[in-house]
Amino acid sequence: MKALPWRIRRPVPSGPAPWAGLEREWGLSAAGARLAWMRQEELAWRLDPGWARSTDPFLLEGVAAAVARIRKALGAHEPICVYGDYDVDGVTATALLVRVLEKLGAAVSFFIPNRFNDGYGLHLDCIREAAARGPALMVSVDCGVRSVAEVAASRELGLDWIITDHHALGPELPGAAAVVHPGLGGYPNPNLAGVGVAFKLAQALLDAAPCPKDGDGPFLDGLLKLVALGTVADMVPLTGENALLVKRGLTAMNGANGPGLAELLKAAKVEGPVRSQHIGFGVGPRINAVGRMGGAEDAVRLLLTRDLREAQTLMARVEALNLSRREIQKALAQALPPPGDAPFDLVLAEGAHKGVIGIVAGQRMRVTGRPSAVGTVLDGIAHCSVRAPEGYDLRPALDLLRPYLLSGGGHRHAAGLTFPIGRLGFIRKTLERVALDQASAGPEAAVAVDGAGTALAPAQAELERMEPFGQGFPEPLLVVQGLLAAPARSFGQGHRKFRLQGGPEELTLFATGAEEDLDGPLCLAVTPMDSARWGRSWRVESFLAPAEAP
Repeated sequence: MKALPWRIRRPVPSGPAPWAGLEREWGLSAAGARLAWMRQEELAWRLDPGWARSTDPFLLEGVAAAVARIRKALGAHEPICVYGDYDVDGVTATALLVRVLEKLGAAVSFFIPNRFNDGYGLHLDCIREAAARGPALMVSVDCGVRSVAEVAASRELGLDWIITDHHALGPELPGAAAVVHPGLGGYPNPNLAGVGVAFKLAQALLDAAPCPKDGDGPFLDGLLKLVALGTVADMVPLTGENALLVKRGLTAMNGANGPGLAELLKAAKVEGPVRSQHIGFGVGPRINAVGRMGGAEDAVRLLLTRDLREAQTLMARVEALNLSRREIQKALAQALPPPGDAPFDLVLAEGAHKGVIGIVAGQRMRVTGRPSAVGTVLDGIAHCSVRAPEGYDLRPALDLLRPYLLSGGGHRHAAGLTFPIGRLGFIRKTLERVALDQASAGPEAAVAVDGAGTALAPAQAELERMEPFGQGFPEPLLVVQGLLAAPARSFGQGHRKFRLQGGPEELTLFATGAEEDLDGPLCLAVTPMDSARWGRSWRVESFLAPAEAP
């Protein structure tokens, strides 16, 4: 693993502690207040997440028209089909809207395209398949905002659409009955995940703006469990309204859960309060594995079922798929050449499994600190998943490349590209040029840390109170340095545990597909892993340069 440059997240001025006011206002320890001050985020969203603070869903452009069209369908007993996506965000958004429409008395079904046969988004073949079931109203979640031609062609099939999405907008909106997107109309939270957009529509449909009415509070908080799963897994910023929605969802998960979610938490070995890291490293990958290895319908069924036996049967399938996914992912990571020094790491492997290339791209990104794309080549077509760290934005490159792609889209830090293999050289050069321009536009990209020494981390209970941690509000990341106190112990699939001289903390280094050298002086970025049973240990996030970057 390459030693990455690093710097303190926010320079600490000399004199009185600038976080003392946060200590007093929120009753935090000095360590907790310091951590919050480093992140420069309004704490009320996570420490006082009352419904009254929630944003009015009717401020989201398209919601009023979507509510009117759905209520018309309910009144006319029109069947409704929710058209989703195969990742955690799309699966949870699908389950959420199905649950809400069932509550409102709709005859509702769902459709998830297949990653391998269909790919992402709206496809006419899929729409025809869904239309054969007889729905008159289609509602997309987590997809569709660029599907102008597909929505237009749907009219010939007698279908009407409501589009809900959060991916990058195109130059033209689909001609749907309503388009609901947080990037339209100046909505205060443009960073909603796809499941967050679906929830705001649900909030409006249930007349729960801003507060639930007529005893709907528990039902809404139940929906927020799904919002928490999808929002954390999709790595959108956990700030502002997103922090409120996820915090309420995490809190609700600590109560009674449906059989499907209960089985997921059990499989992920979650003990004690549910935290965002449990979703990111345990629950989310299991849901994702279903869509990565085949059709994602079972993941939706698992989240929707009310029958324990069915949940256990589905969970057994999910766990088997997740184990298979791990093996395929490990084999691909080991087979690829190590990243070089190019400003953008792009590597293709003929016939690589499409379901794991995004995970491996993320691993390579964390190793290099630079954007990475891993792709498979099938019948002369490259299918790539792209990941970028903080400090980079993939969207300008996507805009430049769009005329040369068969398909492509995504977010600031994650995207997908499909293109003829003959265009590889041009696409590689474009990605490298944009990455180099972005890296040169400001100070050298560096790992942002909160300070040196594990003593700066707040206690477990205080970190639980400050949840959710993730994109935009990262977990504590601290620098530790030293030599190995004893040889590292291996466990699992190439993972290692060790201690540094003079440090009592046990450090865990999870395998990334390459064998990291632990000889000589080490400088590491570590983050706490808290367990209700085993207490606190530390996860190695990055190998760092010996001294802070200028």
